[in-house]
Amino acid sequence: TNPQEKVYLQTDKPHYVVGDTIWFKAYVTIGSKHQLSAMSGALFVDLITESDSLATALKLPVTAGMSKGNFVLADSSFREGNYRIRAYTQWMRNAGSSYYYDKVFSIGNSVTNPVFAKIDYEFSKDGAKNVVTALLTYTNDKGEPMINKSVNYDLLENYEVITSQSKKTDGEGIVRVVLQPGKSGKIDGTVIHSKINTIDKEVIVKDFAVKAVSSQTDVQFFPESGPLVNGLRSRVAFKATGPHGLGVPVKGIVTDESNTTVAEFEAANFGMGYFRMQPETGKSYQAKVTYPDGSEKIIKLPAAIDNGYVLSVFNNPETDTILVRVNASKAAVAGGQSLSLVAQTGGSVHYASTIPLNKPAFSIMIPAKELPSGIVQFTLFSAAGDPINERIAFVQSNDLMNLKLSTSKQTYAPKEKIEITLEALDQKSTPLRGNFSVSVINEASVPVDETKESSILSHILLSSDIKGYIEKPGYYFSNPSIDTKTNLDILMMTQGYRRFTWKDIMSTNPMNLPFKAEKLTSEIKGKLVTLNKKALPVIGGQVVLMNNKLGLIGTQITDATGSFKFSDLLMTNELKFTVSGLSEKGSKNVEISVDKVRQEIMTPNPNRGDLDTDLRKTLQASFDNSKKQEEDIQKRGMLGRTQQLKEVKITSGKKKRRFGLDMIMDGHADQTVRFQQGDVTFMNLLEWLKFRVPNIQFRQDDSEECGLIFVAVSRNEVMKILVDGRPISPCESQDFFQIDPADIDRLDIVRTNQALINMIGGAALSFTTRRGVGMLRTTYTPNVINISPRGYNIVREFYSPVYKNDGNDSRVADLRSTLYWNPSVMTGVDGKAKFSFFNSDGLGTHRVLVEGINAEGILGRQIFKYEVK
Repeated sequence: TNPQEKVYLQTDKPHYVVGDTIWFKAYVTIGSKHQLSAMSGALFVDLITESDSLATALKLPVTAGMSKGNFVLADSSFREGNYRIRAYTQWMRNAGSSYYYDKVFSIGNSVTNPVFAKIDYEFSKDGAKNVVTALLTYTNDKGEPMINKSVNYDLLENYEVITSQSKKTDGEGIVRVVLQPGKSGKIDGTVIHSKINTIDKEVIVKDFAVKAVSSQTDVQFFPESGPLVNGLRSRVAFKATGPHGLGVPVKGIVTDESNTTVAEFEAANFGMGYFRMQPETGKSYQAKVTYPDGSEKIIKLPAAIDNGYVLSVFNNPETDTILVRVNASKAAVAGGQSLSLVAQTGGSVHYASTIPLNKPAFSIMIPAKELPSGIVQFTLFSAAGDPINERIAFVQSNDLMNLKLSTSKQTYAPKEKIEITLEALDQKSTPLRGNFSVSVINEASVPVDETKESSILSHILLSSDIKGYIEKPGYYFSNPSIDTKTNLDILMMTQGYRRFTWKDIMSTNPMNLPFKAEKLTSEIKGKLVTLNKKALPVIGGQVVLMNNKLGLIGTQITDATGSFKFSDLLMTNELKFTVSGLSEKGSKNVEISVDKVRQEIMTPNPNRGDLDTDLRKTLQASFDNSKKQEEDIQKRGMLGRTQQLKEVKITSGKKKRRFGLDMIMDGHADQTVRFQQGDVTFMNLLEWLKFRVPNIQFRQDDSEECGLIFVAVSRNEVMKILVDGRPISPCESQDFFQIDPADIDRLDIVRTNQALINMIGGAALSFTTRRGVGMLRTTYTPNVINISPRGYNIVREFYSPVYKNDGNDSRVADLRSTLYWNPSVMTGVDGKAKFSFFNSDGLGTHRVLVEGINAEGILGRQIFKYEVK
């Protein structure tokens, strides 16, 4: 099989406010032993909004399977709401986006945005029609409802208005919005764009991404390892999921066709549980499910078969053994064929045994230490080698690090220096060398729900290997007990193993994969062809690579296919290149093209259950801390030290815009998109546009004047391109699409304003540049191309202040919520490392989180707490 990579990100804290910086360390592992990957040298990290659009992105170098980075949450670029961090390598794209690291977190803003909002849903019927109503609740920073306030809202799909209305909030600060589908016919995926007027007539914008569209609780039943078999007793797991993707505590009974009760069940945790039953030939079964509100529903159970097997796995944590039991029907035993039992994880087989089928039951005891920690797939094969039953189980072996954190005392003073010793040992107390990331936060300002946390253990060992959303993955690891291990086993019976199929594992044919592993250094490659309709390869042509700052990079001669390649380039994201080509005889009558790897598309949020619908409740402590910081900075006249400011009204000095014949006035466009300060430099403007305006197509077309071109298409109409008010030709636009998107100040999109359409002559994309576009060539030069390949982003270093006089520095109140972040703590041969920092002025419990890995793939995680009084 092809080796599989996984990515895990440790962030400095679970949620943020605007003005913060997200600090993270990335671990890229490979294979079933979770060793640090040497395959990929580049990591892509995307910051995605609640409406599934890209906010900003990074490309980071990976060395020794690790990387580090940060996102600055500038107040000019980020609104409050739910966001996602998505991380992957080019190699991981072969397996699909469901294998990426994808984490939901919330960003709040209390300094410049005093209104808090949340969304709930009501479900009702209008005759046979289902009606979904969104309840938008608006409160102030004290949690008090904003009563009788005007709210204007647009219901949008892909930025197109479905309906617009104005309403006033009721006595509870609520506005009800009846949801309607857009052109797609779906309610899910629409966005409510609302504006509420505050007491001082300030207009506050709040956006809501619509996610819950059904009142139905989905209840599914999962017989252990495969179908129910008549005459064989089986465990049947069940899972009840509500409209928000979270578990629902249901209960009920199972009856046969004569209404005789054969089993009772009740959800143990997160809507999951199991019961035992033995189906009989000729009978059918159904479950009467009772929901929390007392309502009931009848659900038919899967039909039982007469001839088959039941594969049961019992994971006994007290004896560190795994009991595997195979029960066979009478007909199967009479057949007399032998079976094979195989246990594998991550594509590696760890146990295999032949089972002679000469009796109806067969048991095997497997020591847990023979299997690695994580998900193990047990599969029963027929004599012909066909998989017939499957069961996954979570194994906790003694193969994790034992991390110890210690300090000289348990209580410290504000701004006092603290030194912490980290010791890494294996389960035999042997010192381990490893690489770790450390975060220290004040829980008074950043409360943590450890059951919701994604950790290096829960992600690498659990979430990355099974299908579907896992509610509160940290629950299974933060405080292990018999109950958590039992509930984890129920989870294994309700979720599917997604990492490998047996067809892939047993195949000896190499797969043709579209994405190659990207190394630390990059390459620029392409083709040189003749400038005619035949476009024949230019053999022996000369291709020159130039940089505007570095000068000549290199020269290559094209091969028999007209191809060229510049290798071993280490590029940062601000570099721009010019690639030019000549024929063997020095003619410019050639056309050059550069290969590009397409950008990853935006994918729906796979973890909807983690969306926070009440940010004020979650982030209140962080908001209070931010306000204290702002008040102290204002009091000391040090506003220059902060990023966020409350609104100040300016009466003069407004920046003048450049106006041309077709310049679009502020507020007249259907949509305005700005390049953000912390945004990524894509390969070129065209790639940026594909991310920022996914509702517009960029289609390839053929032009007699300048060959293959890209045209912008909306509603099957080719759009005009305007640059600083000047319409440009299709050939000019090809050069323009190659510029750095950082040169764009704003993009105005016109598709419905009929007055503007009549003036311009059609729908249009109107670009305003930062300095006027003088870089467009007036003549078409097919042998020259300007490119801005996606290079590595610059990573900032975390600053930790140093105080003198034992911390008695009272000049500035230090209310940092993240006190310390270090992505590169390494233990030596003695398994020890030390790190130190100064406390802030914040009082209360402080949380030290350490996560890491060693060269053999042994994972470690530890939490240590101390007090500041």
